[in-house]
Amino acid sequence: MKNLVVIVAGIAAALPVYAQSLRDAVEAAWGRQPLAQAQSAREAEFSARRDVAGALSPAPPSIAFGHRTDQANRNEGKREWEAEFSLPLWLPGQRERAAALADAERDQYGTSVTAAKLKIAGEVRDTYWQARIADIELAHARRKVEEAAALAGDVGRRVDAGDLARVDLNQAQAAQHVARAALAEVEVKAFRAHQSFSTLTGMPVPPAAAEQSASAPPLEDHPRLAALARAVTAAHAKLAQARLNRRDNPELELAMRRERDAFDRPFENSVAFRFRLPFATDARNRPRVAAANAELIEAQASYRIEQEKLSAEVDAARRDLARSQSLSEIAEARFTLAAETHQLFAKAFSLGELDLISRLRAENERFEAELNRDRAALETARAVARLNHSLGLLP
Repeated sequence: MKNLVVIVAGIAAALPVYAQSLRDAVEAAWGRQPLAQAQSAREAEFSARRDVAGALSPAPPSIAFGHRTDQANRNEGKREWEAEFSLPLWLPGQRERAAALADAERDQYGTSVTAAKLKIAGEVRDTYWQARIADIELAHARRKVEEAAALAGDVGRRVDAGDLARVDLNQAQAAQHVARAALAEVEVKAFRAHQSFSTLTGMPVPPAAAEQSASAPPLEDHPRLAALARAVTAAHAKLAQARLNRRDNPELELAMRRERDAFDRPFENSVAFRFRLPFATDARNRPRVAAANAELIEAQASYRIEQEKLSAEVDAARRDLARSQSLSEIAEARFTLAAETHQLFAKAFSLGELDLISRLRAENERFEAELNRDRAALETARAVARLNHSLGLLP
């Protein structure tokens, strides 16, 4: 029984995992990213940095030991042992500034993770719709081959019956070969589209998952813009730290000494307290302030540029959606006309009132119109997905 359980588990592990929705595919693709895999470790890093900001000392304490003797020269019995303990101290307000910087950088990391996930979602959306469009083209190409084969068979029977000339059969068979060649090209395209999706997500393409148009959230809530806003906040915190932490941390030192001057003198013990205060100099402070200020300027400029870029992307996505909807309506009207014409021409050809060339031309027109109609419908759905992506919304 145990061996049977192991075998069943092995078979289940070998089967492909199917995405139930586009959201599942996005989560799968995100889980494969290095940033997602290291997220828990990064969270632990920021937690540790926040704990450091709340510690008793800004840096680890240190201890030093020393021994002095005159054995190497006079050897009159001079002996001295010394132990020194040093504790770095926080500057006024430094702990609060360190905590603020740690919190700001943690928030910046969180929003950057969300922005990175949105980027992956955009890639998943693109590969998904490419695969869906390729599937539609593949289905039409296969049906085209079937219809061309059926037409060639009908023409062949009518040639045998003497109703049509041999040249008509040649034309029908040539159309059949063209359809097969087109099918081969579309099969390669569909394979590559599915392979791209599977490489990105580790899953086969999920079933139809058309998105609905959503209301636009505030632009400031967009993940890409929120990440840059947190970067500005973190840069402000770094600048405040550079401007106000103008010296290295002072140190409080406690020293204990045990010594004697000669063999006939007793040991004496003493305790010493020292306070070390480093100076604030331009050589230390100016480079740090300048670097922090430059980082703040860059963050603010990046925020403004990204704000303009997002506004333009949202406007372009809305225009693309409107254009796709218009083209879809046009494609539907064209298909209606082409289907009606094809039906009339097919009837006329069956009655011997129409030549094969006109029949093939009408069939190709109907096939192309139907493919454009179905493709336009998918392009409209993809335009909706791209609009949602430009608004910062996940599937």
